[in-house]
Amino acid sequence: MKRSLLLYLLGIFFLGILTVMGTNSLREYAALSLLHDAVNESEGFRNQWLSEEVSQELDTFCGEQGVSRGDLLTVLMLDHRFDLTGVDLKDYGKEQYSDSLNRQWGRKPEALQALRESYEAIWDDLVYFPVPESTVNEEATVAFDNSWMFERTFGGKRGHEGTDVMAGINQRGYYPVVSMTDGVIENIGWLTKGGYRIGIRGPHGAYYYYAHLAEFARDFPKGTQVRAGELIGYMGDTGYSEIEGTTGNFDVHLHVGIYIRTKDSPEMSVNPYWILKYLESHKLSYAF
Repeated sequence: MKRSLLLYLLGIFFLGILTVMGTNSLREYAALSLLHDAVNESEGFRNQWLSEEVSQELDTFCGEQGVSRGDLLTVLMLDHRFDLTGVDLKDYGKEQYSDSLNRQWGRKPEALQALRESYEAIWDDLVYFPVPESTVNEEATVAFDNSWMFERTFGGKRGHEGTDVMAGINQRGYYPVVSMTDGVIENIGWLTKGGYRIGIRGPHGAYYYYAHLAEFARDFPKGTQVRAGELIGYMGDTGYSEIEGTTGNFDVHLHVGIYIRTKDSPEMSVNPYWILKYLESHKLSYAF
């Protein structure tokens, strides 16, 4: 009887080991199957699907483990098929991160490096949420939803390649807009869809697009260096017209777009929603 019980318990023990090994092998296989030359152009990558928990824990984990946001997300996203819903970084250690990185690097180094550079471009230059918090008016709030690829019809049917940060006070020119990153102003002026807009190229190569501004903070010639947190303009409702200065076609808001360069695309859009959710806890304070 005792011998049978011992054999039963040993069987359960080894079955548990095999289950863990099998789960790890399946996870590794899944990650490697996703890793190909155009992975940074896939819908999974472009969605940038984090979670509330990961966005809140990201800085703490990276600081404790000594890794960048871009490096961590490269590995995490591959391990979880580009969807971090339900992932808790408190259960994820440096050893697990290193093991996964080494496995992926050993199998497909070039594809992994391209993906890594894309995550670094998007995440490693981020410093501030683009709209500061008011210190004098508690009603001067902003809100945004995940409207990635929702239908838009002006100029023809298309997907919404950005996130709209909506003004709680619908008054053009009231809310200041700051640069989320250091960078260089690459484009500035009027666009039919975007109204008054500024495009800033970050140090790691991502292009940060701020549209529908009421006005610019000052004269910014192309090539001007800006710092993260620098005032670049004021939230407005300009655009949806070929006539420069047109306002009133929609409520006051800031359209945020983020683009990267890939092997086959000079301008690949990614979903800014979770980037902005992460930056919500990184707001400057302004008296407005």
